[in-house]
Parts: sequence; C-alpha cells; structure tokens
Amino acid sequence: MRLWKILLSALPVLLVACGGKTPEPDPVRLAASPAELEFGPEGGTQTLTITSGIQPAVSSLGDWVTITPGTPSGNNYPFSVKASAYNGTLDHSTSIRVIGDKQSLMITVLQRHPEVELAVSKSTLSFDRSGGEETFTVTSSTQPQVTSDASWLVIETGRIDKDHHSIVKVQAGASRKTEADAGTLTVSCGGKSVSVGVTQEAFVAPAVAATTPVTSQMVFDAMGPGWNMGNHMDAINNGVSGETVWGNPKCTQATMDGVKAAGFKAVRICTTWEGHIGPAPAYRIEDKWLDRVAEIVGYAERAGLVAIVNTHHDETYWQDISKCINNAANHEKVKDEVFALWTQIAERFKDKGEWLVFESFNEIQDGGWGWSEAFRKNPGAQYKILNEWNQTFVDAVRATGGENATRWLGIPGYACNPGFTIAGLVLPTDYTSANRLMVAVHDYDPYDYTLKDPLIRQWGHTAAADKRLSGDNEKAVVDVFDNLKAAYLDQGIPVYLGEMGCSRHAAEDLPYQRYYMEYFCKAAADHLLPMYLWDNGAKGTGSERHAYIDHGTGQFVDDEARTLVGLMVKAVTTKDPAYTLQSVYDAAP
Repeated sequence: MRLWKILLSALPVLLVACGGKTPEPDPVRLAASPAELEFGPEGGTQTLTITSGIQPAVSSLGDWVTITPGTPSGNNYPFSVKASAYNGTLDHSTSIRVIGDKQSLMITVLQRHPEVELAVSKSTLSFDRSGGEETFTVTSSTQPQVTSDASWLVIETGRIDKDHHSIVKVQAGASRKTEADAGTLTVSCGGKSVSVGVTQEAFVAPAVAATTPVTSQMVFDAMGPGWNMGNHMDAINNGVSGETVWGNPKCTQATMDGVKAAGFKAVRICTTWEGHIGPAPAYRIEDKWLDRVAEIVGYAERAGLVAIVNTHHDETYWQDISKCINNAANHEKVKDEVFALWTQIAERFKDKGEWLVFESFNEIQDGGWGWSEAFRKNPGAQYKILNEWNQTFVDAVRATGGENATRWLGIPGYACNPGFTIAGLVLPTDYTSANRLMVAVHDYDPYDYTLKDPLIRQWGHTAAADKRLSGDNEKAVVDVFDNLKAAYLDQGIPVYLGEMGCSRHAAEDLPYQRYYMEYFCKAAADHLLPMYLWDNGAKGTGSERHAYIDHGTGQFVDDEARTLVGLMVKAVTTKDPAYTLQSVYDAAP
C-alpha cells in the first residue's frame, strides 16, 4: 500500500486523537400519515402514524379529540385518534401538535356537521286585519335563510341552536287594504327549500255603532280642568323617547292621586312613540314602552281621572308633514304607520271605558307654525294631508271594536291652532250613529305673554301700558272662544283646550299672572271649553317654566303653583251666580 493511502485511512483516528468530532447523521424526517384527519358527525377512531427518529410528543389542541399511543416499530410510531360525536351546525376543526427530533408539525383534524332534514313547524301563517306577530320553528343542518315575496311582512330569523332549531318571527302591520293579502316565505338551507304560506285579511270598514252623542256639557263636566304630564313620556333624546330624559322623575300612583287631589279631573298623557316603533311595514310597538304607557293609564284610572293618550312630538320625526306636501309616497307611508300604531294602541285598551280618550296627534305643522312660505301659499295642501291622517286614525281605532267602537276621540287641526283648525279641519267620517268626536286645540294667547322669550311682563286692562300688549287683552281671549263656539259647539261638536297656560312670571308680576289664569279659565268655562294646564316640570329660568305639580310625587312644586291651580279650579267649579267673567274682570290687580 502506498504511503498516502495509509495516511488517508488513518486520518479519522488522527483527528479523534487530536480532539476532532465525528459528523452526526441527518435526523429522520418528521412526517405524519395521513397528513390530516377527517371525521363524520358520528365521530370514531382513526390511526395516525408518525415517522420520527425519537419518540415524538403528540397532543391534541381540541378537547373533543383524544390520542392514545400504540406500539412503535422502528421509526414508525402509531397513535389511535378518537373524535367524539358532534351535533353542531357548522363544521369544526382542531389540530394535533407533533414534536420530534428538533422538528415539529401540525396535523389538521376536521369534523363535519350532521346533515338534518330541512323542516318547518308550520306550513301556513294567517293574520287578521290588525296584523300582529307569528313564529315558526325551522329544523336545519346549518343556519337557514328565509326570504319572502310579501313586502307587507317583517321577517326576523333567529340564530340556530344546538338542536338545529331556528325561530323565525314574522310580523304584519295592520292592513288598510280593501283586498286580502297572500304571500310565500321560502326557507332555504344546503340547496334545499321549503315554503310557508302567509295570508292577511282585508280591511273592512266597521259597522255603524249605535250610541248617544257626546255633548259639550258632557265633555266639560268630565274634563275641566285637566293637567298635562308634559316633557315626560314625550321627552326624547337621540331619537328615542324616554320618561326621564328631560329631567322629570318617573310617574307613580302618587302622581295621579296628587293631580286628582289638586282639583283636576283629567290628565293628558303626552306620549312620544319615536324610538319604540319597529321597522316598516309592520311598525310593531316595543312591548316595554307600551306596557309603561298602560301602567300610567292604570294610575289615572285608579285615581278617578279621565285620561288622554296621544302621539306627541312624533310630528318632529315620522309625522313630518313637510315631507309629504309634494311626495305622495311619503304621505301614504305616514298613513300606514299611523294606522299600524293606532291599531296596536287601540287593541291594547279596547276594554277600557270612555274615561280613556284617544287623541290622534299633537301639533302637526311644517316647522313654520303657519308662517312658512309653503303654508302661506297653499294652506289647503297641508290641511288635506292632515285631514286624511285624522281619517286614518279614526278608521284604525274604530275597526278594533270593543269600547273603541264608540270611544271619545280628539281630533286636532293644523298646529292645534284655533284659527287654522276652523279654517281647514274637516272632521273625519265616524262609524257611530251619533257624534263621538271632539275638536282639540291649544291656546296660549297671547304668545308674547305666555311663552315668548323674554316674556311680556303684565296682562290685562289694569296693567301698565308699557308692560303689556296693546289692545284689549281680555277681548282677544274671548274672541278665540267665541269663534270656536260658533264653528263647533253651536254645531254640536265639543271642543277641548288640550294645552293652555303661562310660563311662571317674576314675583312682582304675579298678580297679573293670577288674573290671567282666572280670567282665561273663567272665559273658557263660560264657553264649555275644558282646559288642560301645560306642566313641563321646568322651574329654572327662561320662558318655558311651567312647573306646577311634581311629576313623581303629585305634590305642588310651591305655594304659587297651588294658588294658580286653585284659580283654575275656582273658575271652573264656582256656581255662585255673582261669580261671573265680569266680576273677575272687575277684580283685576
């Protein structure tokens, strides 16, 4: 052997002797067979083989997968992988982590959801003309899709539960169509579908209900004087009405008991519904809000008060007449909502006696209070719209039957202004054998003294000329009442003053406010016009201080409030023939 060959063969020994290292062999490549696992919904067991140069560490990241090692053979390590049965509504997956000789890998484990036969608990749904809500249950493998060819329905599909059930809520608004409606709901899942038929009865004008006429004397005796629970259920913030959002406390039974004890016979429960009405076309009222209105109505009933429920401040939102003047579609949409809303309110209270009054609207106007260019150019256009809305209100209420067939109904004119009402109001067609409608107006005359900021300080013929409005202050009040009497009371149509009053004046001017309150109410009483004092609970500064009765306790807010309310009660209830409007006039400060 040649010398170089001998030296080469001895080199490893020499390297070791000199402190060198022998190169390590490449590790066995970590691998899995199969590369991923798939199970059916019934679960089961499969074998997973791991190729590794060392005993691998194998663990599951999902608690529904368990792993049991088998007997290895060489570099192959078998494992038994068991998946639990699964009844979910979506495929689910996890991973198996494997750590070998300086290597790691993740193995995906997929489990399919079970396939469930698509079925519905009801094949048909039917609604009467009042609409309402129906539900049915869908059984499906995964979340179903529900569509409809019926535009008059609102459909809400709940999330599928662990038992593969979904609750489908179907809402129909009150129908004012004269023909029945029909449609189909299609429930789809996984390429399959089933149908649910839906029908709704047509609106049929109610039969004429036999009754006796409501007279001005009856209305005055029942209502005068009345109290407004203002800025309370009609308070609103960020488009949602709320009982306390404008600072008044929650109404209690003590509130209504206190109102009754103060000498009032009636309460106007001003209510804004905005923020508690569901989507078109069903317009379902939120149960919690309607329940609270009903609770307060119950307080009034137990206190022995006549109660008025209305829609109040909704005119700033969905009852915006300015958006309907040149838009017939908006006009019809509002009528649909009016019909749906009042159908639900009327259904809720259909067993209540005639001590409960419904009033369709508050102060419907286009934002200009009669001074807008649109109104001044063509007031008839807005009069016509409001007249149609009032008819829709009467149609909705009367069609629910029960006590609603002859209930007293308050019908306001444009802006609730007496002059605009006389000029443009056409009373709706009623479905009664004798009149059961009343005209509702508001009267804060003169505005400069009762509401304007800053307020005119004094009022009446004895007031200082530089501190009052010019002209005959007293005659101006009486003229309004004379006009209402001629237009309505003399024609057998009762009228009530749904709002009146005067912002609280400074102490030095209180004698004139007391005189105003007594004179106004005595003049109204002489005309058989029951009056409702506006009370917004506000005590602070400015020209909207109309606090009289604490809205939570029913107690007077102060002694002056007691005095002013006392003058109202005196003007309405005094029977002494010596007590006349002239005697009040003669006693002016």
